[in-house]
Amino acid sequence: MKSIVPYTKEIEFASSIAEICSISLEHEMSCSKTEIEGNFIVSGEFRSHAVSVNKEPFSYKLPFSLEVTENIDKDSIDFEITDFTYDVISENTLKVSIEFVVSAEEKEIEGEVIESEDDLENISEKEEVREAVLEEINHLFSEEPEEKKDMDEEEKEDEEKRLDEESKTLILNSATETENEFATYHIHIVKEEDTVESICAMYQTEGTILKNYNNMESFNVGDKIIIPCLDE
Repeated sequence: MKSIVPYTKEIEFASSIAEICSISLEHEMSCSKTEIEGNFIVSGEFRSHAVSVNKEPFSYKLPFSLEVTENIDKDSIDFEITDFTYDVISENTLKVSIEFVVSAEEKEIEGEVIESEDDLENISEKEEVREAVLEEINHLFSEEPEEKKDMDEEEKEDEEKRLDEESKTLILNSATETENEFATYHIHIVKEEDTVESICAMYQTEGTILKNYNNMESFNVGDKIIIPCLDE
């Protein structure tokens, strides 16, 4: 966020102004959730009569405010005065014109800043691809192969034991034309000694990634864990 703000104020003196001898500008400000507010402090010396040698001091506080949105990072606000002019417009009135710039950074939204509609479309496409891959994997394990349908119960148990003993890893390659950040998915069959940490170490991944693809609250021997991996 960056805003250039013009500010004009007429100051009425208690006596006439023959000459502004010196003038300075300072400011004080504070920031709330919805606005920046503060005061410009205009001070200096002036003569009330053209032939007078005496100088009289003056100091005036001029309030200002600027609305801001809640997604602004208040700690990053930068306030800068870029222009300051003044003019005596009547016998006892001083007009001041101030231009200032307020800049600040926007807060990140859910850990990610979405800058354009293209970003939203890319995120949506990645979600669709991920859902399609998960659906294909679930379909693969929900359907019982024809050969296995013909097995008796004892043969099925032997087949399942063989898979557990060998810790067989099935690798499913996703379509190469997709732009999904993961191109390979491993299916790990949980053994008795497995933990989330040991599985992460084995496949060089992170627990948060596993939670995105699996229900890690239920973690039992024989469960099949989907593990997405980046192509090298």
